[in-house]
Amino acid sequence: MASTNLVSALGAGSGIDIKALAENLVEAERAPRKQRIDTKITQTEAKISGYSAVKFALSELKSAFEKLNDASDFASLKVGNTQPGAFGATASTSAAAGSFSLQVTQVARPQRTASNVFTARDTPLNGGSAFDLRLKVGTGAEQLINVTTATPAGMVSAINGAKLGVTAQLLNTGSGFAVVVTGEDGAAKSFTLSATQTGSQTPVANVNFGATPLQTAQDAQFTLNGLAMTRSTNSISDAIDGVTLELYTATSGAARLDFNRDTSGIKDQVKALVTAYKDFDETLKILGDRESEVEQFGGALAGDSLLQNVRNQVRNLITSTSDTPGSTVVAARNVGLSFDRNGMLQLDEAKLEAALQDNFDEVVRMFSAGTNNQSVYSTAPAGLAGKAVKSLDEMLRSTGLIDKQSATAQKKITEYQSELEKLQDRMDMLLNRYMKQFAAMESIVGNSNSLRTSLKGTFEGMMNAYKN
Repeated sequence: MASTNLVSALGAGSGIDIKALAENLVEAERAPRKQRIDTKITQTEAKISGYSAVKFALSELKSAFEKLNDASDFASLKVGNTQPGAFGATASTSAAAGSFSLQVTQVARPQRTASNVFTARDTPLNGGSAFDLRLKVGTGAEQLINVTTATPAGMVSAINGAKLGVTAQLLNTGSGFAVVVTGEDGAAKSFTLSATQTGSQTPVANVNFGATPLQTAQDAQFTLNGLAMTRSTNSISDAIDGVTLELYTATSGAARLDFNRDTSGIKDQVKALVTAYKDFDETLKILGDRESEVEQFGGALAGDSLLQNVRNQVRNLITSTSDTPGSTVVAARNVGLSFDRNGMLQLDEAKLEAALQDNFDEVVRMFSAGTNNQSVYSTAPAGLAGKAVKSLDEMLRSTGLIDKQSATAQKKITEYQSELEKLQDRMDMLLNRYMKQFAAMESIVGNSNSLRTSLKGTFEGMMNAYKN
């Protein structure tokens, strides 16, 4: 009876698509297993995205600290100059606010001496034979410049190639060519120059540098707050601490030079640090919130200890005492940076302003150790911001904890993909087994149908015989 029902259910060997039936049975077994693995892959990919989001937030925080880790970041003096056409002034971080009276009466200049005029740039000198130029700068010893190409152009090349503190140019006067030799700024750099036969004091007949220079060497002379000063150069960095003066020409009477502290840029950088921390903290909250609806990485790291680990490290960078503290400003809290009871970084702008006005040098030292461009691999004290940059750089490296976690997650995805391949292989084998079994069953059903048809014909023949 059961066999009859089975045959009937199979449609007498012709009403069933055994391939579709086998595939549906295999899919029913594969689908839940594949879904479980796919879910693991999706969750792990979300974790990798989460780790990338953490790194991005940390890199933004690092950038904010980098704007406070060099002493040059605190260069906040504005320079006021009533005669900018006569001189310029730049202030470094060590300069102090203040006002000065500056009167320039004379700028430094070099000696400039010209040779006699030659017909052409390649006019033969000394009969075409090599000769010496005898150069004496200030009180120094006489030095020889050997001219091997005995022409005006060759003389210029020899002088410039010797690099003895003078330079030469070949100028066209309109009636010929003259060699003009220029020394260095300052009276002490005046020089004498003459041409003689090689190895002797005999002058070269057709080469002559006049006894009277085109321009004599002189020092810069100026008065600063009433004090007379002299320098051999027009770039003066030792008259006012932290200030470099560039003298262009004499002033018209006394000029006023003001250095006023402008801390607005520094305040903006500290505010940017607060903003960067808030963005960092918000990113970590989204990553750790299982209910987050942020696409791609919302809740991706829920329950992951990495979040609290990173948060604690960053908070410590801000709350710790600087490795280069001052007597009053020793940490970020002394410039108004602190965490509220909800763990949010906040800035007391009034406290920051007071610290910048009353203890500016200590603020600079606390943040930057008074250094510039310190390497992230240096072990020297770097200040609070400098140390933060080093620590964040280490966290962001390929050898850091975040990249290690990301690499572990990527390895898991590879393992899950391998599981999918193995699952597919098993399902392929199962499909083949089903197909063989159903084919055999179809054969049996087909034979049964043939037997049924034969018996039916026999029975009908017998019935017809009885009727006759």
